[in-house]
Amino acid sequence: MGTREADDNKTAETQCRNCGSFVTPQFTRVFGNNQNVVFGCFECMTATDVKRGSANDPEDAARARKEMQ
Repeated sequence: MGTREADDNKTAETQCRNCGSFVTPQFTRVFGNNQNVVFGCFECMTATDVKRGSANDPEDAARARKEMQ
């Protein structure tokens, strides 16, 4: 049984900064930046763009959102 310090477990945001859709804390940890913030999600980007890392870059996310419209 190990203990985790508070700094090791940053609170993940649960909203996409690009479109405002709900995202899970797990999504932000996997696809977000080092502060657990995502700038794109499956609602405003293609799955391919998200998997390639565009969800953690605000410029890539904005470009991907425009392409989906």
